[in-house]
Amino acid sequence: MSDVRVIGPGQGGQLTLGGSLTIENASVIRNKLIEALMKEDALKVSVDADAAVDVSFLQLLCSAHRTASRLGKSITLSRDASGNFFAAVESAGYFRSSGCARDREKTCLWTGGGHD
Repeated sequence: MSDVRVIGPGQGGQLTLGGSLTIENASVIRNKLIEALMKEDALKVSVDADAAVDVSFLQLLCSAHRTASRLGKSITLSRDASGNFFAAVESAGYFRSSGCARDREKTCLWTGGGHD
């Protein structure tokens, strides 16, 4: 997993995640997401195509999205996320036609609104 990379002044940051994005690494992933959200107002998360992904990672992304919204910040998924990530999203039933009740800004990561 890599640290936050700043794209450019005022353009937010990017967090690229790879490797084992599973329950065994949930604490490390959580800390990376929190650290990134504290540094950036707009965070783009990119997931390596060959990353191992399980539902715990998807839950962490949901939590990060709720936290970002509560802090007046944003989190989106990079469009280049593919492979195992989208297979895990589909398998877990996370794709939605509309966000949850907390998604007042219509930025749910699973409806397409969270992709840049």
